[in-house]
Amino acid sequence: MNLPLLLYKITYSRARPSVSIIDYLRRVANYTLLTPPLLLSVVFYMDQLCSLYPKFIVSSLTIHRFLITAATVASKGLSDFHWSNKVYAKVGGVRNAELVLLERDFLHRVHWRILPDPHKLVAYYQALVERARMYVLEADLISETK
Repeated sequence: MNLPLLLYKITYSRARPSVSIIDYLRRVANYTLLTPPLLLSVVFYMDQLCSLYPKFIVSSLTIHRFLITAATVASKGLSDFHWSNKVYAKVGGVRNAELVLLERDFLHRVHWRILPDPHKLVAYYQALVERARMYVLEADLISETK
């Protein structure tokens, strides 16, 4: 399945954004009040989209738009509290009309299936913690103290 030209035009930046992906993610998480489960849902969405559309490339030209879209979808679909698209667009540095198109296209592409499998979220969490040496899974701490 090929991505239509519209998605390419919308999701690809003409130039690499000046803000680093880490700073951008911090900004989005901070100003949109993304909780850890919502952040893990963003990882789930990335895996879901990449497996459904192998030609979709996550790169420095696509990741910022993907993150603000996924954060918007996760917040609005999985949280009791969410901001308006106008707020997400401002935080993400995109026009509101563009975010609306991105959100609609994203939902269509994942067939409106935005509820992550809880077991996958746990697996993502465990994998992230295992890669970061400064963190330890709670269960590992309990077994070490016994």
